[in-house]
Amino acid sequence: MIIVDDRLCIEALARRPVPTSMPDETVATTWGFHFRLLRALADARLTGSLSRATSADVRAAAVEPPPATLVVLDPRRSTAMAATVAAAHGLNLLAAELLAAAKVHDARVVVAAGNLGRHWSTAFAAEHVDLQAVSF
Repeated sequence: MIIVDDRLCIEALARRPVPTSMPDETVATTWGFHFRLLRALADARLTGSLSRATSADVRAAAVEPPPATLVVLDPRRSTAMAATVAAAHGLNLLAAELLAAAKVHDARVVVAAGNLGRHWSTAFAAEHVDLQAVSF
């Protein structure tokens, strides 16, 4: 399994290969990144890369992603772990949820370089989770 951020969710939903993903690897995202994606797509006032580069088909698929394309992870399985890693590493909710989901699901994480938080690399390394940032 590979867990991705909102920017890479667009790639998966558009049925483009997610950078560094392996064939037949499950592509997943956290509830927080799914919310952030839907928020960006729902607000016509926003003009960021998510809202600009998204077709109507991708917008529709984002609401309830087909599981073969993108899995939205249930946060209940990793919430306790998220609280623990947030306290240990001073992470915000988005980063803590991402790190905890990766640990619980034994997954690696790939995010767009622009989404990489300042302390994420250190926290992920300390927790032995593979974190990659990719540029587009």
